Amino acid sequence: MKQRTHGIVLSAAFAGSLAASATAFAADTNLSHDSSNAWRTESLSSDRALGHVERANKLIGCEVLTSDNQRFGKIDNIVVDLSSGRILYAIIGSGGFLGAGEHRVAVPSTLFTQVPADSTALQLNVDKQKLMSAQRFTADTEKDAQLARVEFVNGIYQYFCQRQWWQGRTTANIGSFGNVHKVSDLVSMRINNVNSETIGKVDNIALDLPTGRLVYVILMPDSSLNLGNDALYAMPPETFTWNATDKLLVSDLTKDKLASAPHFARNEWADLSNPSWALRVYKHYGKQPYFEKGLEPTGRQ
Repeated sequence: MKQRTHGIVLSAAFAGSLAASATAFAADTNLSHDSSNAWRTESLSSDRALGHVERANKLIGCEVLTSDNQRFGKIDNIVVDLSSGRILYAIIGSGGFLGAGEHRVAVPSTLFTQVPADSTALQLNVDKQKLMSAQRFTADTEKDAQLARVEFVNGIYQYFCQRQWWQGRTTANIGSFGNVHKVSDLVSMRINNVNSETIGKVDNIALDLPTGRLVYVILMPDSSLNLGNDALYAMPPETFTWNATDKLLVSDLTKDKLASAPHFARNEWADLSNPSWALRVYKHYGKQPYFEKGLEPTGRQ
């Protein structure tokens, strides 16, 4: 009888241990369900990883392959939020002719597998049928107010079973993200300082697609600053605010701050994926890098 009682106690303790382990596992991971009905775990540590950072102009137009290795279409555009430093979603277009009759859908960029540096095609971790059944991204959807609506983005992430990183944050409570743009609109956008003086324009946007991060805004300084004709500056996205009236970005940058910042020549691009170089950039502008272990980004919603 004593042996039986002892066995029951040990079994209960073992069951409790398993339950505790399962709880700890769930806290450290996000369970999501793909279109093949196989549960997969998505580590939350990806929020602090710096993967392959690529220029937006090299991503837009890339062919998209599905998880069942079928061609679906190409990346039409990418929608980003400068305030959070996040990619909200990518817009994929399929079929049609010169834009007419095209089937377009919005997908979380975290569905993309790691982007190889020399690839002209990107692969999604979702099959073609799932994409074809997704809600279409229409001309009405493309209006600025709709692009930034939390409710709209919620629907995209819920459909594709991706983690909604903004839940419980200020952004989610006010109904819209604060500084949302299509990448195609950002490129060549003017940048002013707080005195309404032009300090440059956006040359490019650098993205880490699978982790859903907008890593840098690439600035080309205005010739009036005399910083060289081909110098480019990578800057953390939260360095900029949006002036809706004048349709431009604003920063508190000074010429001296920019002159001493990490930069590179237009024909000799820096290794944007290098964590040490990225750390120098973020620290120069007083921003805590999300990819540095143990630190949370400042100024992000």
